[in-house]
Amino acid sequence: MIRVLIVDDDKLVRKGLASAMPWQAFGMEVVGEANNGMNALKFMEESKVDLLITDLSMPVMSGIELMRVVRQQYPQVQIVVLTLHQDFEYVQEALRLGAIDYIAKVQLEKEQFEDVLGRIKALMEQKDGARPAAAQEESWLHADELYALYSLQPLIEEADSALPEQAVEAEAGLWYWAGVMPDADSYRPDGQAAALVCFTHLTGMDRKSVLQLLRSYRKSELFYDFDPTLRVLHVNAAELTETEKADRSFDIEEIKGKWLAADWIYETAVFESMVRELKSRKMPPIRLARIFFSMSDEWNRRYQQLLGEPIAIDDFFSSWYRFEAWLREVRELIRAANAKPLFSQEIQNSIVKAMHLAQSNISEPIPAADIAQMVNMSGSYFSQCFKQYAGQTYTDYVRDIRMERAKEYLITTTKTIQWIAEQIGYNDEKYFSRLFREQVGVLPSEFRLQSSAER
Repeated sequence: MIRVLIVDDDKLVRKGLASAMPWQAFGMEVVGEANNGMNALKFMEESKVDLLITDLSMPVMSGIELMRVVRQQYPQVQIVVLTLHQDFEYVQEALRLGAIDYIAKVQLEKEQFEDVLGRIKALMEQKDGARPAAAQEESWLHADELYALYSLQPLIEEADSALPEQAVEAEAGLWYWAGVMPDADSYRPDGQAAALVCFTHLTGMDRKSVLQLLRSYRKSELFYDFDPTLRVLHVNAAELTETEKADRSFDIEEIKGKWLAADWIYETAVFESMVRELKSRKMPPIRLARIFFSMSDEWNRRYQQLLGEPIAIDDFFSSWYRFEAWLREVRELIRAANAKPLFSQEIQNSIVKAMHLAQSNISEPIPAADIAQMVNMSGSYFSQCFKQYAGQTYTDYVRDIRMERAKEYLITTTKTIQWIAEQIGYNDEKYFSRLFREQVGVLPSEFRLQSSAER
């Protein structure tokens, strides 16, 4: 049975497709729905999907963005796109990313649903049929050792020309074969674009189990194991099976809390320990990227007065090796931005710690005298150093971050002005509104209306 996931921000479209089309007649079953790309990926983390039918224009994560991630993380999934208008550029981009077909919503009333599903089923079978039959793979069925080449880039679709003739393409971006490793002079993985893996201890495993092993490794372990300095990774299949059974639960808020603290920026030992711990959790790469997308936003907000340019993050990371390199770059960027020759490292750490405390206690602002004591500085010296370091007084800094947080609440929520005022430490709505107008130029309610109109 072909398992289908429908993704569209219009609930009526999702429900209509799920209920009206004769899925069973074509060996298909709708196993889930999602209203944007992010929720679709969340569903795919937990459930197997064979066919993804997605709209192109959606909030949070568009269909094109979703396709890019799916091609990287779930290359075996076939994709069909939904489009309201037959926009040539969108359709061309979707087909370039590997979509096997597209459905124009305006044509659904004109076409027979049977014709649509029949065409999709034929295209899926055609693509599957291009893969060698099991009989052609008998040469490696009884091998104890198997080589696999994994593409680490979403758009690499062809194997290196130096791969052995017996190499079989299991799915987009994955080839495997039995026998000796390619000669070092004729085959080299292209930088970080591909990984060569040697699986051992395969005796007794049938074809289905081996293919499942190769795909499972790609989904969970390869991201963390890949090292471009190693020409080939050696993986014991028996040990991998046991690893998959291990508990990999994790607390997202705990992880965020640790990386929002400032210790890892200035204490090398703390940073290295946190990196090792994060890697050991081996959370799904998509979840890892999602957490640090939000972390980069928070870092930009906390250190915006110091950073010359905001911290940027890639759309996706092909390996932990790339992710860790980015994390180290972020640390050095913040450290460099904080490097003020006028002050000792100890004073810098204290001022940055004060900034962190101010950000973390925005609903109950800490007075300058109290925060000076918390960072082991006298009140007058703290005020002097803070102003020279941050370019404004501590009081002005706290006011600015409170107003920035208020703007964020006004844009992203429908909460009342009183609620927003309380979240940033003001119990009097009128007092908050007056301060907001002095700083921003308009009342909170007017700011919300303007922001809504701009969006």
